Amino acid sequence: MAMQDSSAMIAGMRTDAVVPGTRIPIGPGALSHLRMPSDVHINPDGTRVAFVISEFVGEEEQRRSQIWMLALNDVQARPVPLLRDIKQANNPRWSPDGRWLAFAGVAEGEREKSQLYLVDAQGGTPRRVCTMPNGILDLEWSPDGSCLAFTSFEGEEQKHDPLVLNLGRHRRLWTIYPQISIPQPITSPELSVWEFSWSPDSNQLALYYSTLPDENGWYGGQVGVVTANGGAVRQLTLLDRQASNLVWHPDGKRLAYVSGDWSDRCHGAGDLFLLSMDGISEVRNLTPGAEYSVHWCQWLAGGEELFFLAVKDLTYIQGIYAVQSGQVTILEEDFSVQGGRLSLSSDGATCIAIHSSQQATPDVWAGKVQREEQAHIAWWRLTQVNAVFEATYALAKSERLSYSSVDGWRIDALFTHPLVRKFEGDPPLMVLVHGGPSGMWLDDASLFWTQLFASAGYAVFRPNVRGSWGRGVNFADAVVGDMGGKDFQDIMYGVEYLITEGMIDPSRIGVAGWSYGGFMTAWAVTQTNRFRVAIMGAGITDWHSFHAESKLSDWDRHFLGADMLDQPEVYRERSPLTYAGKITTPTLILHGEKDTVCPVSQAHAFYRALMDGGVPVEAAIYPGEGHGVRSRSHTRDIEERIVRWLETYL
Repeated sequence: MAMQDSSAMIAGMRTDAVVPGTRIPIGPGALSHLRMPSDVHINPDGTRVAFVISEFVGEEEQRRSQIWMLALNDVQARPVPLLRDIKQANNPRWSPDGRWLAFAGVAEGEREKSQLYLVDAQGGTPRRVCTMPNGILDLEWSPDGSCLAFTSFEGEEQKHDPLVLNLGRHRRLWTIYPQISIPQPITSPELSVWEFSWSPDSNQLALYYSTLPDENGWYGGQVGVVTANGGAVRQLTLLDRQASNLVWHPDGKRLAYVSGDWSDRCHGAGDLFLLSMDGISEVRNLTPGAEYSVHWCQWLAGGEELFFLAVKDLTYIQGIYAVQSGQVTILEEDFSVQGGRLSLSSDGATCIAIHSSQQATPDVWAGKVQREEQAHIAWWRLTQVNAVFEATYALAKSERLSYSSVDGWRIDALFTHPLVRKFEGDPPLMVLVHGGPSGMWLDDASLFWTQLFASAGYAVFRPNVRGSWGRGVNFADAVVGDMGGKDFQDIMYGVEYLITEGMIDPSRIGVAGWSYGGFMTAWAVTQTNRFRVAIMGAGITDWHSFHAESKLSDWDRHFLGADMLDQPEVYRERSPLTYAGKITTPTLILHGEKDTVCPVSQAHAFYRALMDGGVPVEAAIYPGEGHGVRSRSHTRDIEERIVRWLETYL
């Protein structure tokens, strides 16, 4: 049983208590004051935790990331920064003996790619282990502690004059002995390694890899194995979907992994699978028909059980799966986890997570796993990295909803009440659609636009439409080949539910979203006049040009269930641009100029169509930004622009 809001205690003081009238609403720019913890790792003996804090420093436009350390065996301990003379630091990884931390970093005064560094876990001056021309992407220690494996892009970075169209660059796997500092290639330069995992004896590495480079390759990857000395990869699977979270059984003869059909690289939840490394036994689905979506797992000592983390409805559950019997023991039924990962001590007794709740921003939490009598996890908060923010700003409260949609499917959703009442009668509503479609809304602090809308006086509705995680594989697969179909109906059924329940003003409803949520926003205003205002962020409006320009040219084939050359009518039928002449909804368009996922041409085309149709429209294109807007000034401009748009039209 989770000890969440009611037990968030720091030095005897409740950190989530709200004294009416003492905190202010969240306005444009407020979220730039947040410090965001991530990538938490417990050391081998379970006494210390390393994690990353990302924050804006001074007037800098981009966030800095630094590694912090916290002792678990001292209740008075405070987290402290570990490094000096490092501008950016990520991917902290403990050596098996707990003496060293390896990480990917950029030194002060340098503008190069992240390189591999090593630092004494007690602190000191970091040592660069090697210099890779293209930097490093991720890293892991071998279990015997003798070397590190990492991936790095192969070949020269694309030049911009001329801009040559090609398939992109592979991600090659390397190893290095820190004392020697000479990296050795492990895989062919013609393969891309997306994830890897060392065998218990340090002699092999399991891979999720592809023969095609760049993002497209990831969608058609397979699980394989390669020796630690390098050579040919032996393929172990015949996947027709993706895999993630590869974990070796302690005997080195089996491998567990998570697999599903996902929209975003190296970010997925689905069923839990087990395969034999001898390549003889069939792959076994351990969770067929599960009403939850497994995100992460780790073997417990002895190899008889898998500790797992899964999305269920609007939250996360943690449990233990007994491999022989198939029995599932749920340890925690309601504890949301940022990033979909836990860090588990070697004895399985302590787990660490980044957690937030409705009234508490993300922080590092620890859980003690109790197996005797009633199995559960006793959670407690370790850090309060946003003490000033939490004392300054008020967070709106949400309630969980469940309603019936088309085909009788149950849809889970969150309804956030306005933080302040600016309008008479029932509140106006903003429908917010998550990205993906592989993803979900969680019952947590809800920082992306939700608090901005609620602080401006609007209720917010966030449905987990079909295609989302949390209800099993069949529910997540239901969007494939039907984007803009029953997923859109899920939204509209939810809006009608809120109207019937008397929770909102039916004449003042808007819709917003980013990426897939941006597509759904554009689609919604072409299919109905119900929405009075729309905010489309990095959305897709024309599938033909998306296929031509996106680096994910296989994405549309899969999620539309059609090939553009054979079935161009499907691309036209599911493109919002096809129906732009029907739009009457004032629409704000937001897009990054350098977006290679959903190219900025999508914004230009929709803007031009609405302008030609005499619809109130505004497009803001942000120079240098990709699929996500990251700079401080651009983020604030977006928030200010959103508030003005809502004040004008909703």
